[in-house]
Parts: sequence; C-alpha cells; structure tokens
Amino acid sequence: MRIYHGKILSLDSENHVYDYLVEDRGRIAYVGDELPPRYGACTDVLELGHRVLLPAFGDGHIHFSNWALIAVAFFDVRAARTIGEIQDIVRQQAARRRKARAIVAFGVSRHSVAEKRLITRDELDRAWPHTPLILICYDGHSAVCNSKMMDRFPAAVRGLSGFDARNGHLFHEAYLAGMDHATSLVSPLDLVRSIAGGFDRLAARGVGMMHAVEGVGFPRDLDVTLAATAARAQARKNGFQTRLFFQTMDVGKVLRRKLPRVGGCFATAVDGCFGACDAALHQPYRHEPHNRGIFFQTEAELVDFAKKANRAGLQIAMHAIGDAAVSRAVRAIAAALADFPRSDHRHTVIHASLITPRDLEKIAELGIAVTLQPGFLVSPQEPVAYLAHILGDRIRKGSPLRTMLDMGIHVSGGSDAPVIDPDPVEGIYGACNHPYDPEQSLTVFESLRMFTWEVARGSFDEKERGSLEAGKVADMVMLDRNPFSLAPAQLRSLEVKTLFLAGKRYRPGMGTGELLRYAWIGRKERI
Repeated sequence: MRIYHGKILSLDSENHVYDYLVEDRGRIAYVGDELPPRYGACTDVLELGHRVLLPAFGDGHIHFSNWALIAVAFFDVRAARTIGEIQDIVRQQAARRRKARAIVAFGVSRHSVAEKRLITRDELDRAWPHTPLILICYDGHSAVCNSKMMDRFPAAVRGLSGFDARNGHLFHEAYLAGMDHATSLVSPLDLVRSIAGGFDRLAARGVGMMHAVEGVGFPRDLDVTLAATAARAQARKNGFQTRLFFQTMDVGKVLRRKLPRVGGCFATAVDGCFGACDAALHQPYRHEPHNRGIFFQTEAELVDFAKKANRAGLQIAMHAIGDAAVSRAVRAIAAALADFPRSDHRHTVIHASLITPRDLEKIAELGIAVTLQPGFLVSPQEPVAYLAHILGDRIRKGSPLRTMLDMGIHVSGGSDAPVIDPDPVEGIYGACNHPYDPEQSLTVFESLRMFTWEVARGSFDEKERGSLEAGKVADMVMLDRNPFSLAPAQLRSLEVKTLFLAGKRYRPGMGTGELLRYAWIGRKERI
C-alpha cells in the first residue's frame, strides 16, 4: 500500500483535483481530500510537493514496430535543414549500421530544408551507396531510396503508379508496396530488439497504453506476431497495455489470430496524405486543379470489408485524411451498421484532417469516434504555409477539435509515430494551441482527457483505466508541474518524472530472452 499526497488530477468527468490517493495491490483504493483513519498506519507516503499525479498517458494511434525499428535500430533526419545535412546524417548513421541487410530511416521533408525539395536517389547514393536504404518521408506515405534499394524492387513494385526510378521516389501505390518489400529485408533480430526497446521509450514519455497498428509487409506478418508477443510480455512484467489493430482487409486473418480489432493505415488506408498531395478531396488541390487525390480501394471494396468486420464483432479503424476519404469511410461504416446494427461498436476514423459538416453530423449520429494527432498540427515538417498553399482557405476548417467535442464526438489523441515523436505532452500542447483556427483549441483539461480517458475508451478500457478513480487500476504518471497552472503556450515545458503501472514504477531494460519468457507465461492473454 502507498499513499500519494499532493495534487492528484483525477481527470474524471468532473475534473476533480484531490489531495490524497491510496494505491493498494495495484488498484486505487481511495481518492479524496482527507485521508480516512483506516489508512493512518501506512508509512509508505510519497509527498508530491510541486509535482502532480494524473492518469498514465495513452497513444491512440501508433505504428509501434515501425516506429521502434527507426527509433531504436535505425535513425531519422528530421533535424536536417539542408539536403547536405541529410547526407551527413545518413553517412554517419548508416556507417554505424554497415552490417544491416537493409536500412530504414525516416523524416525527410521538402518543407524543412532550404532547397524546398526532396533529396534524390543520386544524392542518397553519394551519402550511402553500400546498403539498400529507404528514407521515409515525414508523412509516412512516400519515400526516397538509394540505388541499392531501387535495384531490389521486383517488377510488381516497379509497375505501380508513383514509382519514380530516376529520382528514387516512391509515391501512391508504389510507396505502399515498396515499403512492404523494404521492411521484408530487415533482420528479424533487429525488429525484436527494436520492439523490446520501444516500450521503454514510450514509458519515458509517460505512456502506459497504446493502440498499436501493425502489418507492414514483414513475411508472414512477423511484425504483428512480434508486437503481440512483446505486448503480452510487457503486460506481464510492467502492466503496459497494448491494444493491437491488424492493418489488413482480410477479416479472416484477424479472426484466426483471435484479435478483436482491425484497421489502421497501409492496407486499410482509404486515401493518402497532404505531404504527397494524394489525400482524397471533394474539391481539387488549390495548386493542382486536376488533382483530387486518390482512393486505395473502390467504395464497394471498402463497404464489403466494413460489413464483414462489423458482422464479425470487430472494432474497425480507418485512415482517412481528405474530406472525400472521410465521407467514404463514414458511408462504409454506416452501411455496415445498417447491415448489422451494433449499439456500442467504437468504430473509429483516424486523422479526419478535413471533414464536412454533414459528415460531422453523421459521425455524431452513428457514435463513430475520431483519433487525431494534434502534435502534428504544430510540427515543422508540414507547416501551415504549405497547407494553405495546397488547400487554400480550407485549411482553416482542418482538424476541428472544438466543434467535434461540442457535438459530443469522442476524440482521442495519438501520435501516428513515426510521423511525429510519440510524446503526449506535444500532443496536448498542439490541441491547446490550434494553429489553423485558435477558436478550435481545447482547454487543458479536454486535451489531457484526449490522451488519457479517451484513449482508454477507444478500446473499451475506460472502466479500468484512463482516470484516477477508486477501484480502477493504478496506472499513473507523475509530472514535474501542474498543467492547470500553465498558460497553453507553456505546456511544452512539462516534464514526465515517473510512470507507475498497476501501482509499480515502470522497470525498463527487457532483453530478448526476458521478453520471450514473459510472453510464454502470458501467451493466452488477449491484447
């Protein structure tokens, strides 16, 4: 048993702030302003002082194994401000990984370098010609490859739209297939080590629950298997909670693995993104009058998938960025619910960067949830000036957080990592400092709820987690200061001090052997 004394931010529906919290055997035994006499004999008292305790953060949408591979085994180039600096980073970092079968790096953006263009195949070759290398763009929907990687792509990839052999660029369908092929070249040992280390990096940011989307081209869906294995191990060792979404249109594959969720991006992405100007729009892009983006499936295919998944009792999540893609995703879910009504389905649209008033009303009516990435709103990789250039005045209606909450729509926060760093503090800052329309900003309480209770609700976990209330699991994070005492512009300065899961301090450093041992013990647990 332990008593916490200080500012306890419950983040319950009434936003109670208490003076005491009692944890006993991994659960919250009491929260309140006065300590009951029955706890007077407890000597384990943690005085918070200027620090605060609140529910552990969640990440409502993360490409976990993909991000972990880049963050732990490989590298990103987001700090570069010129193509020459990109080359320097690639040269230095790739040399340290010379023995790798293939290198997967991340973060190139035409908007954050002085040249305002993507690096080319020849320029990558001058930095690193030795090993197949794919450098994924910041948006996670396009990439640049060196010659070694381009030469490895089979004819099936080369013949797809968006395959630019001269520049080494992959867009549209070629990117999805090319990414699948490139990741298949990565050593499984690198993937295992990365996944094991990824949990520690999330925990350092105060994250104790994630909605991980998996399925990116590894043979036999190895990333799904390893992420599920690691999730069971971490749940056993540390209490870290993973809810896995399988990125596939094959409902049978999900059912055979006895997973309760399907969807995400890649195979279940309805459209592309703004970085590649292939997000599907009702009206053309401002700078390209003949371009309305692309759809990755026909509407009939999407509806058929949604009906099968919904009838199977699965929870569905669909990537949709452009307003036309959101409309198609909403119609597919509506058709599935008309075919087989379910009152508490928790189906979700991911991103919903542009959305029409009519679709907002339909989302609210059908009880569809939305998972947004507010940290991306304030990312330098995709500045507002660029979005205004390609979208015009439409950008001012993008990601309407305030409108969604006022309509009663459940909105959870995620990172879409590796697109941005999985740092909930950055997401909370972005939600409180909306750059397109300040009136769409949320309060600090609402932003904190996006990354705590709403993430828990998004996977049917709100009765056990997401707020500090008596009877719930004691998943808690300690911050250095009270976020309610800060102005919205100061929220980035918050620091995570300690993560407690089921009342215990998170223990980092799980090795491969320990991971497998814990996973074997918990092999029958569902995630």
